[in-house]
Amino acid sequence: MIAKLQSISHTSNALSYCEKGGEVLTTNKCFGEASQIFEDMKLHERFNDRCEKKSFHIKIRIAPEDKGKLSTQDWINISESYARKIGFQDNIYAAYIHEENSEREHIHIVASRIMDNNLAVSDSYTHYQNLDFCREIERKYKLRQVERKLEKIKAQEQFISADKRVHDLKEAILKAIDISDSMEDVIFHLKNENIKTKIGRGISFIDQNGVQKKGSDIDRKLSLKGIEKLLSYENQEKNQYPIRRR
Repeated sequence: MIAKLQSISHTSNALSYCEKGGEVLTTNKCFGEASQIFEDMKLHERFNDRCEKKSFHIKIRIAPEDKGKLSTQDWINISESYARKIGFQDNIYAAYIHEENSEREHIHIVASRIMDNNLAVSDSYTHYQNLDFCREIERKYKLRQVERKLEKIKAQEQFISADKRVHDLKEAILKAIDISDSMEDVIFHLKNENIKTKIGRGISFIDQNGVQKKGSDIDRKLSLKGIEKLLSYENQEKNQYPIRRR
């Protein structure tokens, strides 16, 4: 199992994306369609003007071989357990299930970070909380278990551009891949960073200044095939620890 969390400011877009791609699984302190849930969040958060990224967007995905092992109620229980693990169990949130009964079955949770005391739930050390949570769920539901260990980072020679714009574009693409498990997800997350994606025989990216770069020119692993490899479950599973990029 893989769990990933991102603090976001594009809450409305995230809710619409989750609603469009699947079914509502469960909600807490809110109801209705994505637009109504967003209005409920805005009303609750109206007195907090200090936190820029007021929401969490979480994705929890099972391994392909665990297809069919979790019922709808299991997923509801998992989403509630995750909320308690991170600390937003008393906040407004909505969970959606995507690609149900397939090898890519997963859920999304969009949650307000703002608590009743007007403070924000911390987003520090969530990588490690995610790892702990996944191991707990794997044991509880007899899912594929992953050995918890730091992966060795293999030294690879690669071109490192001195152009800050290319560096920033690369970081944004890698960040989008980190929180995604499909090309559709990557395009969605990049769009919210004002980066356009063009896919033909290959892939290229256009930053907010209109500068277009082929993925393979930014980094060899960001070719179309390279990104598809990075999005594979096996690759994401072994890279659940955050790594420092050059």
